[in-house]
Amino acid sequence: MINKKVLSEIAIYKGEVKMPKFFDINRSELKADILNSFITNKTLSQDNLNYAVLDYEIPFSKSFDMLQKYVTEYFKLEHKQFLIHYKSFGNILAPNEQSFSRRLVDESSLKNSPDYTMIYGVDIEPDSASIVIEYNNNRRVGQKEFISISNNFFIMFPSNQRYFITSNNSKENNIFLTTSFEYI
Repeated sequence: MINKKVLSEIAIYKGEVKMPKFFDINRSELKADILNSFITNKTLSQDNLNYAVLDYEIPFSKSFDMLQKYVTEYFKLEHKQFLIHYKSFGNILAPNEQSFSRRLVDESSLKNSPDYTMIYGVDIEPDSASIVIEYNNNRRVGQKEFISISNNFFIMFPSNQRYFITSNNSKENNIFLTTSFEYI
């Protein structure tokens, strides 16, 4: 008999956010929050000095809270994992602009880093962007998983994975919300 034990796993969760009737997430409110943050926060943070696409902090709102609760409750019910909000920010990609490759884990402080990263499509033009998750599969290094993203769609993956958002191939801005979580 040969036994197998999985020591590590790179799981990607994705899907549409399906709220109960009359409890839809107001994506217009999230979009306005990110755009307002963009307008009022023109100064560059130390982390973003070398990058064209900046992270914009967003204020707490009812829609933001509903999205967080949807994800945390789903994980608690379906996967028996209890998630706690760590950090959130918005990104705006202009036409032909893409994000930089990054991971949300701080290599020098793993204890104080998030476990999961979730990217949510706030205002995305149809078929205009994908999330690319970079990973290694044993000796097959530099693998990439391309996942199309659209409005009201989320992708969640371990925060130690590098990722980027592909070039916006539309004529309008694309707006994303990124939220990271710790699990207990």
